[in-house]
Parts: sequence; structure tokens; C-alpha cells
Amino acid sequence: MQIEIKGKVSADPRDRILAIEAVTKAICQKTGQDPAEGVMMLLTAAAHLTATYSGKTADQNIMTLAKCLGNATVAADDFFKLKPVASAEVEG
Repeated sequence: MQIEIKGKVSADPRDRILAIEAVTKAICQKTGQDPAEGVMMLLTAAAHLTATYSGKTADQNIMTLAKCLGNATVAADDFFKLKPVASAEVEG
């Protein structure tokens, strides 16, 4: 696999996120996976990057990663105005 970035990379975080999404979707399509599989790929990549650059164990990084996921959820809502999802009612 070869990855080539042509042109200037935007300084806008929203544009960079959309580029990462496009690459993730393309990988899923090339491998015959549902694009939703990309979520696990991205989370695993984030955990790997954290471990690589922090020099800490997974146990030591777990709270950092949890906070990052929370912050990413807020950022996604700010960037893309996420639509609320109706919660499933539980019959009991």
C-alpha cells in the first residue's frame, strides 16, 4: 500500500478530519469492509499512537484515551452538528 498526499494539507481541523474519514472509508471499501469498521481502525490507531509516543502502558493510557474520546465527541458535534439519535425503548 502506498499513501500519497497531493496538494497542500489544510490547517483547518475540520478539513483534516474529513480527509482522514475519506481515507478510512477508502480502506474499508478496498478490503470489502463496512465503513463502520473504520471506527475500530481509528480507535485502535489512536491507542497505538498514544502508546508509541507516551511510552506508558495501556493501563496508564486508558484515562487519557477516554478523555480524548470525550473531547473528540464534543469536537465532532461542534464541527458537524451531530443529529440526535432516538434511544431504543427497553420493554420489560
